[in-house]
Amino acid sequence: MKFWSLLGLLMLLPAVAGADVSFEAGVNVATEAENASLAKEEAMKKANREAFLKVASRLTTKANVDKLNELTDDQLLHFIREVSVVAERSGSKTYQADLNIKINENLLKQYMQENEMLEVVSSPSKVLVVPVFSDTVYPDKVVWEDGNVWRQAWLDKGLIKSGAYDFIVIADNAVNRQLLSAEKAETISLETYNKLVSNNGIKDIFGVNAVRAGRNTLVVVIRAMPSGAEKRIMVTAEDGEPFDKAVAETVGYISSVMQGRTVEESSRQGSIDAVFYFNRLPEWLNMEKRLNNIPQIKRVRADAIGGRSVKINLEFSGSENRLRSSLENSGIYLQLENGYYILR
Repeated sequence: MKFWSLLGLLMLLPAVAGADVSFEAGVNVATEAENASLAKEEAMKKANREAFLKVASRLTTKANVDKLNELTDDQLLHFIREVSVVAERSGSKTYQADLNIKINENLLKQYMQENEMLEVVSSPSKVLVVPVFSDTVYPDKVVWEDGNVWRQAWLDKGLIKSGAYDFIVIADNAVNRQLLSAEKAETISLETYNKLVSNNGIKDIFGVNAVRAGRNTLVVVIRAMPSGAEKRIMVTAEDGEPFDKAVAETVGYISSVMQGRTVEESSRQGSIDAVFYFNRLPEWLNMEKRLNNIPQIKRVRADAIGGRSVKINLEFSGSENRLRSSLENSGIYLQLENGYYILR
């Protein structure tokens, strides 16, 4: 892979049609070394590489990201346009920081074009947020009611964009009201999650439960659906209502989670057992062919074929959520029923 002279003038590349890609990334780093100075130096190298690869993954394939990871720390440094420190803490031998790093858009595009890497341009991904609000004085939780000032704070922002993500507040309609009450929004079943995805057209869903814990303080519990993985943050505004600040910090955290998933998921491997029911054997043979044509699925193994069913083991790359998405794009649905996965 060649690395051209960076002292020359850069060519401005034409914008790729339909692209709305962010060239910045949030990074959290923590390092330890012989002294604080060396720890910070190593942390910055690590942060630059992580941010660079996160941004690159929005423009090209996993294989090309792996090639870009072969660049040296000094070479990567040329792509860094700006580093902003959100928060930092250092000890005698440690350094920890939350950073926002901007990548030089023109330089990265030019390098990737010259090395025939500019292959995939991602449109913004949508994130669906479900704001639930309660007060320590009036503990009843609200989702759709007029008293949900937390939801109103999100709506007042309009369309929120953060990096490669658009944040959408769940719509107040009959189907969503039926699926989610304040109690149901705490933990949802896979069945409810699938119905929410079907009704809203968005797979990445986060519950954001805000509890007022004082005039200027909110405690926000951010919960990924349907896994239930959660993060608790406390937000205090010294000069008034903390809602705007809480929205910003919630968006920042979710964006960081989503950005980290982009790079990490592509290298993850997994397997899952499922059952497929059929009336005639050609139906199974057709399903097997369709499964083998999905790039994310690496191997399809029929463990047992009965009268009208077959037990299947699927080996796949990436996460289970990505597998579901790949299957659904091919008109195949993976559903959990009575503890077993069913292919339909």
